[in-house]
Amino acid sequence: MGHTYIDVTIKGRAGSRTLRMLVDTGSTYIVLDPDTAKELGLLETPYTVELTMANGTKERVRVYIGEAEVKGRRGPVIIAALKTPIPLLGVYTLESLGFKVNPRTGELEEVGPEGGYLL
Repeated sequence: MGHTYIDVTIKGRAGSRTLRMLVDTGSTYIVLDPDTAKELGLLETPYTVELTMANGTKERVRVYIGEAEVKGRRGPVIIAALKTPIPLLGVYTLESLGFKVNPRTGELEEVGPEGGYLL
């Protein structure tokens, strides 16, 4: 399977922006550049998370809350602010919006209702 990219609209208090994101099933959160997070007016939380990079190093980064829309489905998302050349779409957003990546086609597929399942 190759790389999967998808257009994702991120909305904050100062506006919204559609970004081409790499779907990263090894990433937990959406990862955006800190300047983009501030530009959109994403809700900054008092929390940080430690991310493990592909090379094994660890980075502690600030956490934001925003809204994401993917293929017509939208909902609140957790966003980690990290200087990155390519924005990443992680599994929390995929699962909360009811998507999975088809490993044969590399396309996103709906697997459940928007907003996830009630337990």
